[in-house]
Amino acid sequence: MLKRFPDRLDPWRFADLGKEIDGELPLDTFSRLSACLLGPAGDVSFKLVFGRDRERRATLGGWLKAVLPLQCQRCLEEVDLPVDIRLSMVFVQGLDEAEMLPEEVDPWLVEEDHVVFRELIEDELLLALPQVAMHEPGACHTPAAETSEERPKESSKQERENPFAALAEYKRDKQ
Repeated sequence: MLKRFPDRLDPWRFADLGKEIDGELPLDTFSRLSACLLGPAGDVSFKLVFGRDRERRATLGGWLKAVLPLQCQRCLEEVDLPVDIRLSMVFVQGLDEAEMLPEEVDPWLVEEDHVVFRELIEDELLLALPQVAMHEPGACHTPAAETSEERPKESSKQERENPFAALAEYKRDKQ
């Protein structure tokens, strides 16, 4: 287990050594993720386990856990999204190698013989974000009349001003 987190790591060397990295990092150290968060964030806890599978491919297993403060798109208040991500991936050096993997195996493309440690964690957290963050139905902090189900419906038979009425007036004036 490492106490200090590397900036960059060689996934093949870490897999050969069976390295494990666990700890916590503040969520505000991830710039791309921070842009998606509503307020002050806590930490992400993680455990990363490097190894080799039966085919001798470099693998990464483990987990990430965090609570992400997002903005509810119903009430625009904060909603805390707990994430518990299970990691299981294989490191590959090219797209050809990734395409040869079985469908159930997640590839991680390593472009320069190393992986940026924080980017690996941040990318997994970004993938866990929902397309639209919302409280559970009925849990929003909006006044009852503000929900779409309870808004007073506008009368569909309201008299609307005809946009062509002005043209009719213009035509009468010409005659």
